[in-house]
Amino acid sequence: HEKAEAAERVLHDALAAFREVAGGPVLGSVSIRHDPYDAIEETLRDEPIDEIIVAVAPHGLSKMLHQDLVHRLAHLGLRVTSAVP
Repeated sequence: HEKAEAAERVLHDALAAFREVAGGPVLGSVSIRHDPYDAIEETLRDEPIDEIIVAVAPHGLSKMLHQDLVHRLAHLGLRVTSAVP
């Protein structure tokens, strides 16, 4: 959970820049769920979302799994952008 808290701080600091570039509201969250796809699907049920931006740490197996995440998310019909922190 310490890593999630650190990620929340980074996200919080970055949201203002995202809002400025987007010119409107931006929602961000950090998930500790086993499958981030599930967390994203849950958010989509509760929030009006136009685009999904996925940022994952660039290392080994995690990178490979999350590249697949971007492909899986594309099936939701929203624009999906992969960002490497």
